[in-house]
Amino acid sequence: MKKISKAILLSLLATSSIAQAVERPKIALVLSGGGARGIAHIGVLKVLEEARIPVDCVVGTSMGAIVGGAAATGMPPAEMEKRVLAADWDYVFGDKPKRKDVPYFRKRDDWQDYFDFTLTLRDYWPVAPRNLVGVHYITQFFRELTGGMSVEKFDQLPLPYRAIGADLENGKTVIMDHGDLPLVMRASMSVSGVFPPVPYENSLVVDGGIVKNMGVDVGRQLCGDAVIAVDVSSPNANRQKLESLFAVSEQTINIAVQRDMQAQIATLTAKDVLIKPDMGKLTSTDFNQSAQLIAAGEKAARAKLPSLSRYALSEQDYRVWQESIAARKPQNQAIAKVEITPTRWVSKSVLKSLLEVHKGEPLNQAALHHSMDGIYSRGDFIRIAYQLVPTIDGATLRIIPVEKDGRDFARVGLKLNTDFANNSSFGLVAGLRRSWLNSLGAEWQSQAEIGETRSFYTELYQPTVLNGEFFLAPWLSLRDEPRDIVSSHETIGENRVRHVGGGVDIGSVLGKWGEVRFSVSDQQVKWRSSLQTVNPIVGESYEEIGYGVKAIFDQLDNPRFPKKGNWARLAYFSAEKSMGSDKDYQRLMLEWRRAFTWDRYTFFATGRGGSALGTTLPYTEEFQLGGAMNLSAYRRSELSGNTFFLSRLLAYKQIKEMPPALGGGVYLGFLAEAGAVSAKNSWSSALFDNPAYSIGAVLAADTRLGPFYLTLAQGDKQRRAAHLTLGMSY
Repeated sequence: MKKISKAILLSLLATSSIAQAVERPKIALVLSGGGARGIAHIGVLKVLEEARIPVDCVVGTSMGAIVGGAAATGMPPAEMEKRVLAADWDYVFGDKPKRKDVPYFRKRDDWQDYFDFTLTLRDYWPVAPRNLVGVHYITQFFRELTGGMSVEKFDQLPLPYRAIGADLENGKTVIMDHGDLPLVMRASMSVSGVFPPVPYENSLVVDGGIVKNMGVDVGRQLCGDAVIAVDVSSPNANRQKLESLFAVSEQTINIAVQRDMQAQIATLTAKDVLIKPDMGKLTSTDFNQSAQLIAAGEKAARAKLPSLSRYALSEQDYRVWQESIAARKPQNQAIAKVEITPTRWVSKSVLKSLLEVHKGEPLNQAALHHSMDGIYSRGDFIRIAYQLVPTIDGATLRIIPVEKDGRDFARVGLKLNTDFANNSSFGLVAGLRRSWLNSLGAEWQSQAEIGETRSFYTELYQPTVLNGEFFLAPWLSLRDEPRDIVSSHETIGENRVRHVGGGVDIGSVLGKWGEVRFSVSDQQVKWRSSLQTVNPIVGESYEEIGYGVKAIFDQLDNPRFPKKGNWARLAYFSAEKSMGSDKDYQRLMLEWRRAFTWDRYTFFATGRGGSALGTTLPYTEEFQLGGAMNLSAYRRSELSGNTFFLSRLLAYKQIKEMPPALGGGVYLGFLAEAGAVSAKNSWSSALFDNPAYSIGAVLAADTRLGPFYLTLAQGDKQRRAAHLTLGMSY
């Protein structure tokens, strides 16, 4: 009898619990757009979880669609907060690979004096960019927020979900209820003109904030007996703040956004709750203030707890609700097949060789993203997306690479230098790269310069294996450059040195770290002097045939103004009479650079040395010191010989940030240099006995046209110099 009574009691309790669950009003969470201000939604979610307020569906617009999409997959607010606070927003929105992760063959031209942009060409004609901001890394971030979850309909997510966008063609509201979840999230926040529109069904979708920044009506239709609405939109600015074109444009858009928002808010009833975080002066672009934004969302939600508490569940019921959400998460299937959508010229075989995917295992998202980012850093694509499509036999991983609008790329640049005395120079530089000449990824690259130095270099870069690890590179070059004649710290004339010839390099790319090349070359060398009445030798012409080795390690984070990283280079060449050369000599040069940052100060150290290894270098190959950043108090080419060393320390800190359209930072620094050159043909300790030195100050700027330096230097023997330089000085 007691057992029957106990069974009846448990049945009654269960029936009561079910009845309460049935009677509980369904709650729709409606999240508005607001750019970075939308990060405050995470703070609201944290408080709802703490107060045990269940949510039955989520509707989001723009940034609200991002946070809402993550919540719909069942991601806890604490995990969202962790990921958002850890995000490098400059990297995510900048859409440029971190330099240390770029394959060396793609960053080796960073030391050329090019402007800070690359032109994409189609049929050798420039193609206008599609948008101001790339979307590869931000889409990857959205995929991490959703855990790679894939469903046919958003009603199948742990929380039913809708994202709101706008049709760019007709201005109508687009309610997105299916599709690739991260892509739908991006569509809802694709600010027109900044991000590219996203195709969805028969629409081109952009940021939904311009048509419906708060979808209260959509939330009611989806599930809401009651609505919790969160307004993170930017308030209208007052007249005093409408002084710039940007401010006026933003205000114009905001007026339209607020009109529809207020109409949506007006439909809220006594059952609903409106939360409006006070974010003070924080704007829609303050992504780096994520902690403050989340705190503002928490504060606003806590202030509304008296109204929210009527929807709170008991600990047991809330745990049951959480378990039901977790139970709705789709199970990760093993990957049965990998597909790559069609490409125009990039080889699908090369792409497959670079992807880190293991069939028969569930998707390893971190490994896949790592390999996709490596492919993206090669520079051939606008973005690389993927979809995980569930099937009966296992998931199909579909890789969707979107190539750039052309496979030809051009760069131009300018270099200027003056020492305010008797030496000024300029140069115009240009480069052209034509990629994917064959299925292994062969490239034809050419570079030219006119001005004080006249040069041309062309190379066919032919990988010999799918992953590009080994290559063959025949090349031709012409270079005609000055060698100043300096007497008593004054430039009194110049010699001209010309190399014309070619060679073949065989090498290996060491991933993102560097490369090694072995070369055989044949060049005609000639030099002539402008001081024929002074020099007993007025010139020389000879053939130089030999072999060499070059090895480069490059992990600097920035070639112009690095903050961390290392760079090293070894260059060895041997001219051999046994191969038909008119000269017989060896030349070895080693160079190392290291940058590190302490507090706000960066220290960039350089060590450089060279030797003729017991031979005698011809005049055209002698080591030289003097000029900007090369023993700066000395004139260019003032010191030359068979052996040398140079040590340099450049310490600087950023004192100003330029507008993005102009470049990066403005820097103030201190420069110290010491070096020596000897006519002796091998290294000895005597080289370090009495080195020349130079100390000075540097004012520099990282501009779109290249690095700019103003250097004032004082050296030994009363030498002093000033240099104004545009271009790479070291």
